[in-house]
Amino acid sequence: MNRTVIGILFMVAGVIYGSMAIDRVYSLTLGWLISNNWVKPPKNSEADKTIFGRKITILLYAFGLILIGIYILWSPGS
Repeated sequence: MNRTVIGILFMVAGVIYGSMAIDRVYSLTLGWLISNNWVKPPKNSEADKTIFGRKITILLYAFGLILIGIYILWSPGS
């Protein structure tokens, strides 16, 4: 795979991971897995948290993935 594909994959992963901070997307994906006992959340989690942590943490990780993708796309080099 060349750098363009890898950069775009990082950016897409950031957008998908960032969408987990939206309550409706969470309930359709990970919430469904938890309700069907496919994934077990931590015992001290509350309703406003996801299994990956607080929403702000999800958004920071997603922003980081998008920045890595932008860096890969526009960095000089081979």
